[in-house]
This record gives sequence, C-alpha cells and structure tokens, in this order.
Amino acid sequence: MNIRRGIAAWCLVTAVGAMVAGCTVPDKDLVAVWIGADGKPVAEIRPCGKDRAYALDLRGRPDIDPATEGTPSGPVPDALEEMSWWVGHRDGVTAARFPLFSPPASWQVKTRGPQELRPGYVYSLDFRSNPGDRDMYDAGIYFTTEELASLKPGEVWRGSAVSREEFEKTAEEMC
Repeated sequence: MNIRRGIAAWCLVTAVGAMVAGCTVPDKDLVAVWIGADGKPVAEIRPCGKDRAYALDLRGRPDIDPATEGTPSGPVPDALEEMSWWVGHRDGVTAARFPLFSPPASWQVKTRGPQELRPGYVYSLDFRSNPGDRDMYDAGIYFTTEELASLKPGEVWRGSAVSREEFEKTAEEMC
C-alpha cells in the first residue's frame, strides 16, 4: 500500500511540475512554401520518418494592426474574414509537395473563403505530428505574398528565405 501511495505522489508531483514548467510541444522546420514555375504557390510538408501530419491547415487573414484598426466592440467587416483550408483525414497524411490552394483530394480538405494569395495578408501553414505520442511535435510557418514574391530561383520560404537544399538538410537533421 505504501508503494502505491509513493508512486501516486511521484506521479502527482511530476504532473504538477510539468504544468508549472510549461511543457510545450517542440517546433520543427518541416514546412516550406515557394512560387512554382507556373507562378502559383507550392507547399511542402515533411513529417519525420513514418510520422503523419495531423491538424494540417492553412490560414490567411489581413495583416492589420489591432491597435489602429477598428474597436473591440465593433463588428469585423466581411472583407476581413479569414480564409483557410484544413485536412479532415482522420489518419493524418504523409510527406507531400502540392499546390498550396489545391491539396490532394484524398486528404478530404475542407475550405472556407477565397483560395488564393492576397497582398496584405499573412498566412500560416502548420501541422502537428502523431497526437498522443510522447515524441509529438509541431511544424509550421508564417508568410506573406510579398515574402514569397521576394524569393530568388531555387529558394523556399520556411520563416526566412533559404535554398531548397538547406531546407531539406535542416528537415533531415531535425528528424
């Protein structure tokens, strides 16, 4: 009986310590976006090894300064509605390269709003690996139309402009 109490106390202290310490899921650089040869945005997600991407989504919203735009009590104009897509596939998805606004149909993508790059918008593309796994991690980036337009041939955006080779090398190292 004392052993059980000791184990229970240890578990409680460990759980409280983890909450107080603010345990977070690690972030990894496993997402990149660029403008393809056809002038359309392309994305790549690279979950590690046999991991799968869950909660994969793209969000876009106007890049406004809340301190100078509107008031908290006022309604958000329809023109400022967030646009997005998210994956409904319950088994997650594997590594993929795809047109940003046309993910594979097998992913069971749900959309809302216009599916195109817009000047003055900020976008996020992210995913979470293997929910419930103790080695779970997040991967994602923020980008703007202007940042993608500034890329040189052979570069991708992963939070900053890097060569495709550097993105691939870093993704391998993080896994």
